[in-house]
Amino acid sequence: MAVPHPSTPAIQGSNSSIAIQKIDSIVPIKLQRENYLFWKLLFEAIFKRYMLTGIVDGSEPCPSTFLADEKGNDRANPAFDIWHEKDQSIIALMKATISEDVLPLTVGLTSSRDLWLNLEKRFGVAGVSSEYRRKLAAASLATTDVCDANAVLLESGELRLVPPIFQKYGKREAFSGPIVTVKVFEDNTLIVELLATKGEGRVLVVDGEGSLRRAVTGGMLAKCAEIMGWSGIVINGCIRDVDEVNGCEIGVRALATCPVRPVKSDGGQKHVPINIGGVWIHEGEWLYADGDGILISTSQLSI
Repeated sequence: MAVPHPSTPAIQGSNSSIAIQKIDSIVPIKLQRENYLFWKLLFEAIFKRYMLTGIVDGSEPCPSTFLADEKGNDRANPAFDIWHEKDQSIIALMKATISEDVLPLTVGLTSSRDLWLNLEKRFGVAGVSSEYRRKLAAASLATTDVCDANAVLLESGELRLVPPIFQKYGKREAFSGPIVTVKVFEDNTLIVELLATKGEGRVLVVDGEGSLRRAVTGGMLAKCAEIMGWSGIVINGCIRDVDEVNGCEIGVRALATCPVRPVKSDGGQKHVPINIGGVWIHEGEWLYADGDGILISTSQLSI
């Protein structure tokens, strides 16, 4: 990343820096209530990359403004100047990614830690426990058993097999739950919005129109889904950050991987019927996925 002009507010790292003009390429969203978790995860990664976590979490407190010299006279403390410049740069960068609706909530906050804690207090939501995620995984039914026990539903079309076009990602090979649908094309704005809400064991099914040119989900969104209690994500399109996705306690299916990021056009539709591989999928139906395939049912099934 290019070093910005000296007059540009920036966070200085060992070999690089982040300028306000560049922050949009790293944090491609404006903070709103519904996308707080995703925004927070992006900034936590920035803080870690540039060794700034201590300033924001309080483990690296502000040094004294002055130091006493050998004669007992006060002199400016260089460590304070460095710390203060970083702290104010963090504030500037965070504010540059905050929406106009949220920006008034930052008035009067003079340290990055105060700003960070204030946003967490207002918008933070509790994630689900690892025990909850284990229960989600344990509750999933084997697709072979579902088919064997519901042959009549297969014949009637109330139970439908999705064509085997997907690759498997994430730690959870088997997952199931009520479906939430979204239709997008190379834009993940609505995906960010949905995955930042409580998943409650649901599965997000994304019709990305089969695009292999851009990824619409990556490691941060998979982590959001894990934290918020989503059971799985199925994408008729691409993902990226595959190593990060594979480290998440969630099931993910996608056509392929692609390193190119999505666009931000605010396009798409949510909670609408979608068609993947010739199979119609509706909001509120149930999805069952494992190593043998993906099934769509008009209702929750038992065996």
